[in-house]
Amino acid sequence: MSELNTRISALAIVFNEEHNIREYLQNMSFADEIVVVDSYSTDRTPQIIKEEFPHVRFYQRVFDDFSSQRNYTIDLAKNDWVIFFDADERVTQKGIEEIVATVDSHPEEVAFWVKRIFYYEGRPLVNNSLNEDRTARVFRKSKCRYSDKLVHEQLTINGKSRVLKYAIQHYSFKDKEDFLSKRLQYSKLKAKEFYKEGIKPNIFHFTVRPAFRFFKYYVLKFGFINGRRGYEIASILGHHVYMRYVYLEEMYAEGGEKILVIQQKMIGDVLTSSIICDLLKEDCPTAQVDYIVHDFTRPVIENNPNIDNIIVFKEEYRKSRLALFRFAMAIRKSEYDAVIDAYNKWESGIITLFSGAKIRIGYKKWYTSFFYDKTISPDWKAPNSALVHRMQLAEAFTGKQHPIVYPKIYLTGSEVAEARKVLEARLDTSLPVIMISLLGSDEIKSMPAPEMAALLDFTVQNSNAQLLFNYLPKQVEQAREIYSLCRPETQQRILFDLYIKGLREFMAVLSQCSALVGNEGGAVNMAKALNVPTFTIFSPWINKSSWDMLTDTDKHSAVHLQDYYPEIYGDRHPKEFKKDSLELYKKLKLTLFKDKLLDFLEKNIGT
Repeated sequence: MSELNTRISALAIVFNEEHNIREYLQNMSFADEIVVVDSYSTDRTPQIIKEEFPHVRFYQRVFDDFSSQRNYTIDLAKNDWVIFFDADERVTQKGIEEIVATVDSHPEEVAFWVKRIFYYEGRPLVNNSLNEDRTARVFRKSKCRYSDKLVHEQLTINGKSRVLKYAIQHYSFKDKEDFLSKRLQYSKLKAKEFYKEGIKPNIFHFTVRPAFRFFKYYVLKFGFINGRRGYEIASILGHHVYMRYVYLEEMYAEGGEKILVIQQKMIGDVLTSSIICDLLKEDCPTAQVDYIVHDFTRPVIENNPNIDNIIVFKEEYRKSRLALFRFAMAIRKSEYDAVIDAYNKWESGIITLFSGAKIRIGYKKWYTSFFYDKTISPDWKAPNSALVHRMQLAEAFTGKQHPIVYPKIYLTGSEVAEARKVLEARLDTSLPVIMISLLGSDEIKSMPAPEMAALLDFTVQNSNAQLLFNYLPKQVEQAREIYSLCRPETQQRILFDLYIKGLREFMAVLSQCSALVGNEGGAVNMAKALNVPTFTIFSPWINKSSWDMLTDTDKHSAVHLQDYYPEIYGDRHPKEFKKDSLELYKKLKLTLFKDKLLDFLEKNIGT
């Protein structure tokens, strides 16, 4: 579009749309920008977008419901006028011309509705109630917002609206199986809505409503004119209504257990332990899941849809036995059915014991049988043990085995949009930005300054990336030392002093980076949870096997002294070398892993 015309953002939320995504993105090419938010597709959708449509602004976010997913995507748009078509919808050429002309005319309306013609098995449905559908697809984001419904979300329009002339083509389903699968997804979401509203299923819901839905579509709306296709659609629509109440009945049958998860440790531990909440909700969607954490770690789990309440464990509870006892008694009043203690220290054991819960789960140690009625024996040598052990705790409650998953951080669209503005004010965001985890939480978790400077020089020499320093305020002098050791051409590419207000803003800024490189710690775990590629340098005394997660893909890589000098460690656990960390760090030279770093940069940044 011309710079003289009103600029338009094309938005989409997608999941497993590899059969649609190419045509959709080509169809939306008339827009000034295209923003796609993917719900972690398991097919080739992300790969197709990244490889074939590099101009598309691509994000990934865990799907919670349609309204919040759409509102998140709206917040990412740079322009006020947006078009929000689905991946299975196509705008005709006349429709495109009408949209562009309408928006350019500076209309008094703030939203426009479009008619949809539904296609089934490659052919349009005729005389069909589905074709009576009108949906708002063109609107000003400053005047519109989606409702908070889980399904059949509606756009709240603050102003005038009208219907456009030309209909769009809607390829909502390929065949009967595809249509049934989509309707069952809606059935589950609708059942959740009913559950929240307190609706109880009865015989009327299971008989009259499904039958009437079939009759309405097939007879009253002349669905029979479409022959076999019309009968199939009517049958599935009736079944869709029936299954709403089947799922709703299952939710009531499961009951509403109250479950408490405890993790009073650091950011990485709290984030990793949040998968317990995720797995509990997946298995028991009607359960109330609460999570006890320290206040400073709270931001990494805020907005997680699988956590109902965050309970803050204050430092005074650790310092005062009386304060801890009072806190434990307050927890007891909540009458939890189960407590899962992922922290496994004496104070969390006290809370678990005093909770009065019938099910109390923790790790097996010599003293823990006093606190818990069910314990698991962690295998500390297991790969990804930090994740595996948390999943074992969840499985002790659910009785089911779950595939290994990584926790996620849930940012709002406005947080991401604000972070993008912060970076645009200080950096050239058309170039890659690498967050540098410059220093660990203390000296024995930080790569020595000369070697870190060499790593930064190497990164600049082998990429066009800009480097964003990440360090704590108290570490500013150490950061300056590393900066001073870098070559002048490296220093020119470093943003040393980006001011960030808090952890949520830090995570939002991190989400906009091309990668994170540096010392292992909370920032690495957050980057992985935000789907940002990472290159991690482990301290010689940290057990890489526990935290070396997701490195089975090209997106994440990690190095440890043990990889290059296994003879130093033998059969001993890395923690036994804690007191020798500073001396051992001197052996972890860039020359050992520069090829691995280069490979990471080539695959994730480009050189």
